[in-house]
Amino acid sequence: MNKIILFPRGKTTIAARIIKTVLEPLDNSNERQVVFFCQDSDGKRYRVPKGEVIAKGINSKSKKKARKLA
Repeated sequence: MNKIILFPRGKTTIAARIIKTVLEPLDNSNERQVVFFCQDSDGKRYRVPKGEVIAKGINSKSKKKARKLA
């Protein structure tokens, strides 16, 4: 299962697979923000704060071949 998010970059919306999720501290406070590190289908990597995320989803397509029943 791959977790996927949609986020805007310029005038386009990008769909990317989440590689890693991190809590980062905000400037001059004790608060933290959630940041997603993602990779799109072309292999480009992005750092996306949670506030920029449009939608989240799960791609449950399995790339494994189906087993044959005897």
